[in-house]
Amino acid sequence: MRKLVIAAVLLLILLAAGWYAGETWLSNRAREMVGGSGQITAAEVTPLRNPARVGLRLQDVDYGTAEAGFSAPDLEVYAPVSAPNTMTVDLPRQMQLRLGGAPIELTLEGGSARASISPTHEMTVRRAGVDARGLAVGGIEALQALDLDARLVHRGAAAPQGSAGAYAIDLSASGIALGALPERMEIAGPVQLWLSAVPGQAVLDGRAPPPAPTGIQTPGIEIAIGEMQARLIGRIEADENGYAMGEAAFYTDDARGFVEAGVAAGLIPQRGAMLANALIGNLAETGSPADQSSAGTVPETARDRAETAPPLSGEQAMDQVVALPPPAPGQIRLPLVLRDGEMRLGPVKLGPAPRMIR
Repeated sequence: MRKLVIAAVLLLILLAAGWYAGETWLSNRAREMVGGSGQITAAEVTPLRNPARVGLRLQDVDYGTAEAGFSAPDLEVYAPVSAPNTMTVDLPRQMQLRLGGAPIELTLEGGSARASISPTHEMTVRRAGVDARGLAVGGIEALQALDLDARLVHRGAAAPQGSAGAYAIDLSASGIALGALPERMEIAGPVQLWLSAVPGQAVLDGRAPPPAPTGIQTPGIEIAIGEMQARLIGRIEADENGYAMGEAAFYTDDARGFVEAGVAAGLIPQRGAMLANALIGNLAETGSPADQSSAGTVPETARDRAETAPPLSGEQAMDQVVALPPPAPGQIRLPLVLRDGEMRLGPVKLGPAPRMIR
């Protein structure tokens, strides 16, 4: 019994020494990487010295360029001992975001970002997520809660051309502030995202650029503002020139209420509201033009699969091309069509389509 106790103590000492040496090595390696990187700087890098996790504390962190990036007084990056392949960053309570060179002050009540990697598959990111609570921008509350979880899945038969990887995403956001509008917006639903490459060691090392999105679709994201409800369904993918192509639609029985909310929040100008209300009135009388205007935006073979495949549920539903169903009785379908580098709301041209791949 005495020898067993001595052996257990020696084992604990060896584990503690390994943990201590590992964090010391990590901090030294991180200092070298920070010193040799033009993207990230830190005034000091020190081990956490927390027995429950292996990690580092970075002081006065700055990432990115003068035009786009962020800075924070400190960051903790660690892997729990119980899950050594999952890197976690505790989001700082205060940070500064730079967009177009303009600084934006952000504060958080709490949150974290995490990524699980596969060491045997070139450090592929197989799962990632973000959770945040009490986000304020410039001292004004902007978001009460955000939860996002992305899981690496098979590309499936619905993958757009040029896709090398896919993630199934579960999104939930509540308490989203919309300008002066007193009601808050809530969003929740599944999303399928395809990428030109799977993030891995080359991206982490800076030897390869971050992958570009090749397609995105959802069978239904629920949107609520106060008592108003809507659902977003659609699929967008990159065309041969890299521009967004496809169709999406908002389904709601209170379309005019959403337009009024957009005006009250300062998101829709009065002229835009007049055009939107005219379109809503036209759709209420004649039905949606989406079926006619969107013909050809989805490859014929993919459209055939979408129309003939049996209905699926859960993650399986994200393995087939999403098609726009007809609106339910009392609903209006507001179609957003992207084709030939243009974006239209029904027959109304909104402007150029965004570029997905450069």
